[in-house]
Amino acid sequence: MGQRKKLRDIVGAVKDRGSLFKASLSAKPAVSATRATVVRATTHKSAAAPAEHRVAAVLSLGLGSGITASACIWYLTARLHRTRNAFVALKCLFALHGIMIHRSPHDQNLRLYSFAFEGKNFLSLCKFNDDFDEEAKEYSSWVRWYAATLEQSLIASHALGYVLSSSSSSPCSQAKREYKRERMRAATSSDLMRELEVLASSLEQVSDVPGSLHLRKNDLVYEVVRSVCQDYRMIRCEVCSRVEELGSEERSGSLSFGHLTRLQSALERIEGCRERLASLFVNKANADGLWDLIPRTKEKVLGLMRGGDQSSTVVPGGAWLPWRDRFSFNALTTVL
Repeated sequence: MGQRKKLRDIVGAVKDRGSLFKASLSAKPAVSATRATVVRATTHKSAAAPAEHRVAAVLSLGLGSGITASACIWYLTARLHRTRNAFVALKCLFALHGIMIHRSPHDQNLRLYSFAFEGKNFLSLCKFNDDFDEEAKEYSSWVRWYAATLEQSLIASHALGYVLSSSSSSPCSQAKREYKRERMRAATSSDLMRELEVLASSLEQVSDVPGSLHLRKNDLVYEVVRSVCQDYRMIRCEVCSRVEELGSEERSGSLSFGHLTRLQSALERIEGCRERLASLFVNKANADGLWDLIPRTKEKVLGLMRGGDQSSTVVPGGAWLPWRDRFSFNALTTVL
């Protein structure tokens, strides 16, 4: 098996040299340089994370003008779709994520990511499988997870109106949370619920991590998890802001029964991710208080649902429906 892996590394190195040679044949120097930069940052060299200067070179292109950035992303995705090597795929995704992370959180050039909004699985990696050996198959599961995580992050960014993955977005300081709170107060309950549900989906995707957590010891996977952790902190911050607003005295008292049930469901989904997220990030810190906020809000919402008069309700046309004659409230909440 050791000889077989060595042979694969040699074949991969030959493929990389071939790709560099093809890049050099371009009549346009800018195109040639962009393609070569992408290849050097996403080599077949197994298990090794890209060198920092290679990643920096890709970022300088991906963070450049609209045309340069789009070309860089196009070559990254083209290489990603052609390869069947799990390490090359992870490096391509890592480079794409780096571009996402370092763009401004209020970047209005969302056209750069427009390919992301054509539908779920836009990266088309849900069936990716490097079947070279059992270890390669395990790494393939990380490729599928990472791709789905980036997809969901971009979907959430589209829903929120700004790039969620961004290093220029500072942690949830008290001042920032106050600013967010003011923005939340101006939003409608329907908009806040829709955004919270999208963010809950993001947390669920991050927590749907492959079972081979021991591979985090690999340099490349370690860097991938570290990058996703930046997104995770941002998502937590956005979730906290919306849960605090929807659970506030001013807002919660005016929520409809439908909104209360949706809020309770979203809170259950978020809480259900806690253990898997702790396993992934090996960090039980709760500095933002999210895991304390969720159960408090759930209890408050349940109290509002029970306290409301659900014995009857009005439907269009003025008819009264005796809900409590049909089934108990406990049965209703169980179904919901």
